[in-house]
Amino acid sequence: MNCAKKKQRHLSRVLFLLSGVFLCTLYQLTTSARLYQPLPMPQIGEDFGETTGETQGLEEPLSATHELEHTDQTTPKMQVSGTTSDFKASTTESPPSPTTNRTLVQCIYVAPTPAPPVTTITPASPGEAPHIKGEYPEDLFSIEDRRRGWVILHIFGMMYMFISLAIVCDEFFVPALGVIKDKLAISDNVAGATFMAAGRSAPKLFTSLIGAFIAHSNVGIGTIVGSAVFNILFVIGMCALFSREVLHLTWWPLFRDVSFYILDLILLIIFFLDNVIMWWESMMLVTSYTLYVIFMKFNVQIEQAFKTQLYKHKNIVVAVEEPEKEDVPAGEDQSGDSEDAVSDKGRNHSGKNEDADDNREKEEERKDKPLSLEWPDTRRKQATYLFLLPIIFPLWLTVPDVRNQKSKRFFAVTFLGSILWIAVFSYLMVWWAHQVGETIGITEQIMGLTILAVGTSIPDLITSVIVARKGLGDMVVSSSVGRNIFEITVGLPVPWLLYSSIHGLAPVAVRSNGLFCAMVLLFVVLFFFIISIVCCMWKINKVLGLNMFLLYFVFVALSIMMQYEIIICPVSVSKRA
Repeated sequence: MNCAKKKQRHLSRVLFLLSGVFLCTLYQLTTSARLYQPLPMPQIGEDFGETTGETQGLEEPLSATHELEHTDQTTPKMQVSGTTSDFKASTTESPPSPTTNRTLVQCIYVAPTPAPPVTTITPASPGEAPHIKGEYPEDLFSIEDRRRGWVILHIFGMMYMFISLAIVCDEFFVPALGVIKDKLAISDNVAGATFMAAGRSAPKLFTSLIGAFIAHSNVGIGTIVGSAVFNILFVIGMCALFSREVLHLTWWPLFRDVSFYILDLILLIIFFLDNVIMWWESMMLVTSYTLYVIFMKFNVQIEQAFKTQLYKHKNIVVAVEEPEKEDVPAGEDQSGDSEDAVSDKGRNHSGKNEDADDNREKEEERKDKPLSLEWPDTRRKQATYLFLLPIIFPLWLTVPDVRNQKSKRFFAVTFLGSILWIAVFSYLMVWWAHQVGETIGITEQIMGLTILAVGTSIPDLITSVIVARKGLGDMVVSSSVGRNIFEITVGLPVPWLLYSSIHGLAPVAVRSNGLFCAMVLLFVVLFFFIISIVCCMWKINKVLGLNMFLLYFVFVALSIMMQYEIIICPVSVSKRA
C-alpha cells in the first residue's frame, strides 16, 4: 500500500511539472507573436506620434538605452530614447530596406564626443619631482626687454634688498631680540644659540619659506647650503687674511659646535637620499636643534665634566689651551728669566684683552645708539643718507626703535614689524633674483647657492672681519658654525614642516641635479676645515686663510658644473641606478 501511494505521489509531481513547462512555453509563444508583428512604414516627414496604439505599447519595453548592432555599412553610434513622439524622420529619402520584417525603432543621432586636449608634461629626471612654476607677479618688462638691458633694474633692486635686510636685522630685529632675552632672563650661551642666531639667519629662513610656498623651487635650500659654505670657507678665510695677527682658537667651543654640525649634516644627507622630506624627518632636525639649545644651557657644567675626564687620562694630551712655553731642561730653576718672560706675556695678554674689551664696549655703545634721521655733516655721509633714505624712513615710521628708552616697552611691535619687513624684502629679493636668473639662463638654485648666499651673508662677513681684527678668533669661528647649525636645523626643516602640515602631512619633494652632491661637498669641506686647524696647532694663519678662500671658489665651480651636468655626480648616478 505504501509503495502504491509513493508511486501515485511521484506521478502527480511529474504531471505538475510538465503542465507548468507547457504553460510557460505557450505564454512565450503568444508574447513573441505580439512583439514581432510588422508595423506600417511611416512616410517621409510623418511624425511617429501618429502611429497606432500598438506602437505606443512598445514605449515601456523600449525605454532603456541600447546600442544598435553594427551592420556591414559604417554607421554612427545610435542610442534609443524614451518616447517616439520626439523623433523626426530625415528629410533625405533613403532606399527601401530589403528586409520587410525589420522594425523601425526611434533613434537619436549622437555626435561623437571630441577627444580631450592632450596636455604634454615634460618628464622629470629619474628620482626627481615635476617642476611647478613659481607664483610670482607679472613683470613690467618681458624677457626680451630684460635681455635688451632692462635687467639692470632687477639687479639693482636685488642688491638694494641685500642692504635693506641688513639694516632691518641690525637696527631693529636684533635689538628687539636682545630685549626679549633680558625679559626672559636667558643666559648668554642660550641667547647666542637661539635669538642671536635667529637674528642673523632670518633672511635665509624667509628665503626658505618663499622657496617652499611661493617659488616652488630649491632657492631656499641652495641659499642655506651656499651660505653654510660661505661662512665656513670664505668668511673665516677673509678673517685670517685681514686679521692683524694669527688667530688662536680654543678647542672646546670648536669641538662642541662642529660635533653638532656634523650630526646635523649626516641627518640631512640621509634624508635627501630619496629626494623627499617626510614630516617626521623635519621634526627630527628641529629636535636636534632643541638638543643643541639644551646643551648650551648647561655648557659650563658639561665642559668642566668633560675636561675633568680628559685630564684623568695621561695618554690624552690637550695642549691647545695652554700658552706656549719655552723648553726648559729638567732640574733647572725656572724662577729667573722664565718668570720675567711669563710675566711679560701675561702683561701683553692682559693689555690685549683690555684693548679688546674697550673696543667691544665702544661697539656696544654704537649699537645701542638709536637710529637718527638728522642730516649728516660730510658730503659722503649725506650721499649715503640719501641712498638709504627709502629704506630707513619707512622703517623708522612703522617700527619702534627699542634702543630708545621710551620705545623699549613696544618690543613686541618691533619684533613683529621686523619680521614683516624681512618677509617683504626677502620676497622682493627672491623674485628679482628669479627674473635675473631667467634672463641670463641661470636656475634659482644656482642663484641661491651663489648670489643670494653671498648677498645675505655680507653683514656677517663685515662683522666677522671686524671681530677678527681685534684678535677674537673663537668668536669668529663659533658665530659662523652656530649660524650654520641654526640654518640647517631651523631654516630648512621649519618651512618643510609647515608645508607638510598644511597639505595633510604630505612629503616635500626636493629635486636637484647637484644639490645632494653640494651637501656632500659641504661635509667634506667641514672635515678639511677641522683637519687643517688641528694640523696648524689650533691657529688660523694667512696661508690657511688663503687656501680656504680659494677652496670656496672650487666648491662653487663644482656645484655649478654638477647642476648643469657638466660633471656627473657619482652619488646621483648610483641613486638613479
